[in-house]
Amino acid sequence: MKMRLLSVILLHGVCVLLLSAPTVSAVSLSVTPDHKQFFSPGALAILTCVDDDGKTVDEWTVKRTRAGLTERCGAAAGLVLERSQCQLQLCNPSDGAYFCESSSGRRSDEVNIIISAGSLILKAPSFPVWTGSNEILLCQFKDPGNFSLYKDGEKMRSDPEGKLTLTNVQKSDEGLYSCSTGVDRSPKSRLTVRGT
Repeated sequence: MKMRLLSVILLHGVCVLLLSAPTVSAVSLSVTPDHKQFFSPGALAILTCVDDDGKTVDEWTVKRTRAGLTERCGAAAGLVLERSQCQLQLCNPSDGAYFCESSSGRRSDEVNIIISAGSLILKAPSFPVWTGSNEILLCQFKDPGNFSLYKDGEKMRSDPEGKLTLTNVQKSDEGLYSCSTGVDRSPKSRLTVRGT
């Protein structure tokens, strides 16, 4: 009887602890402007750690992994900490995996950002997109030209200005996208689709 009573008290304590624990929203890396490819030289991209409501989470740090080395904002070349914002300077061609990390070591999903010395980039959302949403992928060229968009190496139908509109996005739209003028080709960017 005492053992059963002790078990009930312990179980009650665990339930109270679980119910009173603060809920933690998922943290994501926000990239402004919202795409993964940029021309070099360029100005800046702003990297921020945000919760599900889009509010800045100050306890998390923006970090980058490239060439096997992990660096944090404010202590790495081209990653400048300015008034609690991480500024990515688009000076030198490079690529890296950017993410947010908490003091306890929890990490957000990575965003692969490419700073390209080429003449053609693909503007695709940096965040995963939701099924049912409408998204636009856009080829951007330093000079005007005719563009073709590709998904996983297969040519997609797009308008003459290199814009591909994905209506009612589905999991089947997920993949590696790039664009080409026939002479130049952009780096590839992954479009990630999440279910609702």
